[in-house]
Amino acid sequence: MKIKYIIIFVMLLIVGNFLRLFIEDKNKPNIEISKEVNYKKEKAKESNDFTKKKKKFDVNSVEYADLLKLGFSKSKAENIIKFRDETGIILDIEEMKNVERFGKSGLEISKKYLFVDKEKIKNPKENYGREIMKYNINKCSEKELKRIGFTTKEIKKILLELDSGNIRSNLDLEKIIGNKRYLEMEDKVKFID
Repeated sequence: MKIKYIIIFVMLLIVGNFLRLFIEDKNKPNIEISKEVNYKKEKAKESNDFTKKKKKFDVNSVEYADLLKLGFSKSKAENIIKFRDETGIILDIEEMKNVERFGKSGLEISKKYLFVDKEKIKNPKENYGREIMKYNINKCSEKELKRIGFTTKEIKKILLELDSGNIRSNLDLEKIIGNKRYLEMEDKVKFID
């Protein structure tokens, strides 16, 4: 007799489950994706993707988040901000080649989306809240000389002269790298603290 009740109970459970599934299937809401919602989503994507816009950003004031929206990787964006903080003011977009692990691709993206505001760098303290960093050439490491913008060939010559103690003034540095290069670098170097 007990088996009969157990079988009836199991049958009721099975029938009950089928009824529950049937009722739930009938009450399922019909969800349609609105074209307007889809359109808004696409517009939001476009507004956050700066690569499709013609707008260029001032390299001395661009934010980390904007660099990411411009297509820079996280590491490149971090390196740009770090480089800018270490140099104070970027005077020319070509200086971006001195950003650590940047390469030609980084420089090309920089030229495409970034610029140097020549008017603002005339008064950097007022416009950016920082000055052009001047490095004491007598205390610079090879890495710092590279960051400043010296070429590998110039760095070798400078390091030799530094070991000999022969760089005491701008004239000494000018003899090593030449007049034209010195004029490009004079805003970034000093000889005493």
